[in-house]
Amino acid sequence: MKLQTQWLSAAVLTATLTACGSDSDSNPTPPTTPDPDLPVVELPDGVFGGPTGKDLELYSNIRFAIAERELTDTEKAQPATRGNPYHGEYGSIYASDFKYILEPIQVSLEGIQLDSIRDDVFVEGRGSFLDLLLHVADQYNIDVEYQWDEELQTHWITSINGHTGLPEAVDPDNLGKTQGAGWKMLVGIDIWEYEKDAQGNTTKFMYKEEEIYHRMDEFPVKNDMSVIFVQAQPGEMEIRRAKYRAEIERRKANGGKLIIPEIVIDFDPETRAIFNDIEVKPHNLRPDIYQKDVLTELDAWLSLVEQKPGLKIQWSYWPKLSTNANVQGYVATAIEFNGIDDAGSVINQRYTNNGACGFVHHTGERENYHDSGMQHGLYKAVMCSNRTDMGDDWSKEQCMAEFFAKDYGPGERFDGHRPKGTGYMQGYTPFGGNDPHLTGDAMVLHNVEYINYLGAAFGSSYSADDKTAPSGCDTDARDMIDLSGVIDISKAKAPLTESHFGWKQPNCGTCHNADNSHVVEDMAPWQCAECHANNGAPDSHGEVMTCGFCHAQDLEGHGDAYSNRADYFGVETDYKEPESCLTCHVDVVNQ
Repeated sequence: MKLQTQWLSAAVLTATLTACGSDSDSNPTPPTTPDPDLPVVELPDGVFGGPTGKDLELYSNIRFAIAERELTDTEKAQPATRGNPYHGEYGSIYASDFKYILEPIQVSLEGIQLDSIRDDVFVEGRGSFLDLLLHVADQYNIDVEYQWDEELQTHWITSINGHTGLPEAVDPDNLGKTQGAGWKMLVGIDIWEYEKDAQGNTTKFMYKEEEIYHRMDEFPVKNDMSVIFVQAQPGEMEIRRAKYRAEIERRKANGGKLIIPEIVIDFDPETRAIFNDIEVKPHNLRPDIYQKDVLTELDAWLSLVEQKPGLKIQWSYWPKLSTNANVQGYVATAIEFNGIDDAGSVINQRYTNNGACGFVHHTGERENYHDSGMQHGLYKAVMCSNRTDMGDDWSKEQCMAEFFAKDYGPGERFDGHRPKGTGYMQGYTPFGGNDPHLTGDAMVLHNVEYINYLGAAFGSSYSADDKTAPSGCDTDARDMIDLSGVIDISKAKAPLTESHFGWKQPNCGTCHNADNSHVVEDMAPWQCAECHANNGAPDSHGEVMTCGFCHAQDLEGHGDAYSNRADYFGVETDYKEPESCLTCHVDVVNQ
């Protein structure tokens, strides 16, 4: 374990990043010390970074809506007559189907302290989307009724402005029955815009929220997200109840311990590692959100690493990326296993997050895996479509035909409602299933049946002729980029120390220029490190590519930090990536 006080107040950051003077200052700015009231996080080996600055608070806008939708008489009598869905063959609805109780608005969280009804889960000021709903309802005089379910340990929204839910349109034995289904939510990890006028003003917004199977009162609000609350049908809410009930009963059978029956790692379509009966222990990586010892999915992975010799996993905290994907969580960047898994397979494999490679995951109950009718197709695509790391005899077509998630089955009992668009997925283009587009540290974990990481290959196209994906996917990143320009600062002749007035100030040009020092006009700040080392910059975390993909929008104080590579959306950039990054932020993992 390594202790890292990773969260500095705004005042401390200002003092750190703006210290400036001359080399002869007799009264250098004293080193700053962390606020003793801020949390100290124990980072396990392989875990890097964490939220800093404003990421520790709720400050942004949340795109928010509440939509009523009553089925027509025809739909109630003949569910299959509903129109084609918005996205392909999968169940969905159009914007014209909504009758808004509250039309899409921007809810400002600036200075807001959510008053959570689950103070056993959230720290003061933070909360769930149910807490956000109650906050908005108070502002706009909306009547929200909810109740606590002792058996399933969660709250359910039973009514909004008197609307208690949709009639059943899928379960053939209960068509038209309401049974007080209540409300569900669809969540997006960002605000997705489209269609702008000639002046650049957004004229329309498209929701791309996803069906969430987690308990609504435990799912955390984060900055720049979007949510829509919609009426639910009885059958789809029963799926949630069955899922929660299975989790509760499994934990009771474990004597109160949280033990995951199966954790699966798909390194590639041909290599699968299986681990059984992993007891989950708390690691408390997100004290900015959760109360002490609240268990998350990331705790399950960290517990797995601790219990399985030969398994190494790296995670890095990703803020809002240069692509505007608002991750705000820990992402797996490399997985390596050299040993025998619990199924008896001998595995010697490593997969890294580089170029267009990465990891996706899903978590939950096997019978709910395919609820959206879309989830497995998504994972087959990212596992098979764009790989360049599988050898000369690799066949995308064979992979698509033969690769299946572990124990993949038909899904819940009404999965056969496709392709008429009649189903339970109600709200534009959700991926659905269990846990799409989420990071494990933002998922309160109950005793789920399985957790699965997949080493995925993303890309825009695949050539059947030369079996390459132009966007690149190669497990050996060092073969994909020239690292000869990275300066070995261990050989620096005059390394700076904490006594330097600009210690940990990343942009040398803030104080030094060709007129007041020996810096030449065309010298980039990172080139200063050749003589003066890295001025206290923290180590890197095993990535040797695409630094700007994550960091383009959060390089405060760096000035022009790396080359403007269009595919990584560089911001104010002047010089090479990753040379400029890895010179100062030494890659200790891959040395």
